[in-house]
Amino acid sequence: MDFSEMNHQGEIRDSLDRILVEHCVPENLKNFDAAFKHDAELMSFLASQGYLGLGIHEKYGGSGENLYDLGILFEKLGFHAAPLSLIGCLAEVAQTIQKFSEHESHQALIASILKGDIHTSAILEPLNQDPENPLTRAEIAGDKLTITGTKYLSELASISKSLLVSANSDEGVLLVLVDKEHANVSELTTTANTPAFKVDFDGVSIDRSAIIHAQGRGLEALKYLLQTSMVMRSYLALGITEKMTALIAAYTSEREQFGRVIGSFQAVSHRAADCFIDLECLRLVSQQAAINLNTNHDCENDALVAKIWAGNACHRISYSAQHLHGGMGVDKDYVLWRYCLLAKECELINGSASQNIDRLGLNITANQ
Repeated sequence: MDFSEMNHQGEIRDSLDRILVEHCVPENLKNFDAAFKHDAELMSFLASQGYLGLGIHEKYGGSGENLYDLGILFEKLGFHAAPLSLIGCLAEVAQTIQKFSEHESHQALIASILKGDIHTSAILEPLNQDPENPLTRAEIAGDKLTITGTKYLSELASISKSLLVSANSDEGVLLVLVDKEHANVSELTTTANTPAFKVDFDGVSIDRSAIIHAQGRGLEALKYLLQTSMVMRSYLALGITEKMTALIAAYTSEREQFGRVIGSFQAVSHRAADCFIDLECLRLVSQQAAINLNTNHDCENDALVAKIWAGNACHRISYSAQHLHGGMGVDKDYVLWRYCLLAKECELINGSASQNIDRLGLNITANQ
């Protein structure tokens, strides 16, 4: 079996490396450690060079509907710890609309995203472990919907032009676009200072045309959104863990103890090898999930496997990196601590590994 990438995918990877190495130097990243973590200049540059169009159909100005290509973008954003949180915008909103909406105004929103505008999602809810059954309600009266509920961990909601919101209604689950100005947005404190927000909807009235999918396809669209989110977040985790593994290799090949580099000690080399195995397993399942989602809107088990590996790899590699670096790992003048915080966020968003293992087990026993 040939696991090599296509030529254009290698070019995407190399060109992103060159761009992000320039923009994500430690001095620049420090500017976002305590401030609003969104590099508008980098976002604008990626938009001008067409990178926001990865995974988007050519008719919208993108490079083609290939989630593998989009995954490379998130992998590289993770590897360089770029101060951009784009899964809500590029994966959840743009991908779901392009797959499920035929409304011209919704499709125009994709073109807006490719130019660098932010349109994000508001899907996860506090105290709700089943995002496919949202607690947020949409009351339908003729051509009007009234949205009431609370969402959280909505990326970049404060600067987003609109929010893609999941809600339950008498017609089942709906995905609707709501103007951000109609919502109450409050900032949350997160592990890695990711710009995440709580969003409250208190009887927000919108037109029925804000529903992005055909009647009866709301749950299907929401499942696709969640699966795409898990897979792209797994790619983000892939980049983060790849960088931590590289830091382990560099540090243990230079640090000396008892007159020898510590990488020559058997216990250290075995620990580093375990990190590399976890990393490559995560790479394989993430690529498999992305490829399968290209042709099938419902690949929940593939997405769950990717998310499980992402959670476990982030946890184990982060722990090993700190252990093998000794005190250096928590020194904020050294780069590792930033990746460990990012890894913890990736591990838990969309559910922990154990939570997703439970879901995968239920699917397998039900022959799904």
